[in-house]
Amino acid sequence: MADKPGLPFRRSLSQSPPLTAGLLLGLGLAVAYALVWSVRELSTVITALVVATFLAIGLQRIVGGMTKRGMPRWLAMTLLLLGVALVFCGGIAAIIPALVRETTEFVDNVPTYYNSLMDSRLAERFGGESGLLERAQSVLTTENISKALGGVAGGAASAANGLVWTVTTILLTVFILGAYTQLRTGVVRLVAASKREQTDRILEGILRQIGAYLIGALAIGLLAGVSSWIFMAIVDIPYGAILALLVALLDLIPQIGATIGAVVVTLVAFAVSPMTALASAIFFIAYQQLENWVIYPTVMRSAVKVSNLAAIVAVLVGGTLFGVVGIVLSVPIYAAIRLIGKELVQPRLDNS
Repeated sequence: MADKPGLPFRRSLSQSPPLTAGLLLGLGLAVAYALVWSVRELSTVITALVVATFLAIGLQRIVGGMTKRGMPRWLAMTLLLLGVALVFCGGIAAIIPALVRETTEFVDNVPTYYNSLMDSRLAERFGGESGLLERAQSVLTTENISKALGGVAGGAASAANGLVWTVTTILLTVFILGAYTQLRTGVVRLVAASKREQTDRILEGILRQIGAYLIGALAIGLLAGVSSWIFMAIVDIPYGAILALLVALLDLIPQIGATIGAVVVTLVAFAVSPMTALASAIFFIAYQQLENWVIYPTVMRSAVKVSNLAAIVAVLVGGTLFGVVGIVLSVPIYAAIRLIGKELVQPRLDNS
């Protein structure tokens, strides 16, 4: 009776353990390399999917609250998206007039700035107007201009790429939110039937904590932005609307975002006067203490029940591994891992 195809090869492998081990090791290394290469090449896509998923989970709490009151899901999503669009357009409408006004004032004051510069002691050190013009001519060579234009083109390309991925993430968020129920059901069905009830309970807890975290973070950021805008309006810091929006967005980054926003606002305030900068520093130091020790712990304790120490460690680990995205998502991911450990690992350890 003839041997089956491939049987002699399998027999030779079974009779040569080193050869078998070498082939399996080579195959494993090839698969591992392919996985690492795929993750590296698809890192932007994976990041967009992760961010879109977390945003969809957060928005699901709002949509779910509407549907529980008898509203159709399509209508709830439509109202939510219209509300977000109105807020976004309102922010742009508040920012554009300020940008146009400040740009116009800057252009009108350019001759004054130029004369002040030429009359300054700094200009005298470089030989006055003629000396500065000679130095400018030596710097503005064809090669330097080409490099500058190349840098501007590269920056514009990066900005355009970032805009494209931002729009892509928003669209993915909408699609994931629209198929939220089907996706969740499909995830649960991937588990054995005997484990689906427990899996559904754990998944519900994870999604609830992630959604609560995102809603809480948005509320904290909104409060920081409004408080900053009121303060800047009182002390007459320019670009108040833009800076308030920047503070609100940066405040979404745990632990360090508020500090970055405070530094930016204080630098702008320093252009007004040193006393205004001092007042800005005092305000943001006081507000950050209030946020770190009262607002943030209160909101997050009720939302995801994460201690300050755990939040700081999670932020450090997430930022080191995945950058800004890791910082933003570190706390809800830690809460999810802790919930899984509580539901699966601890019962097994208690029963062992």
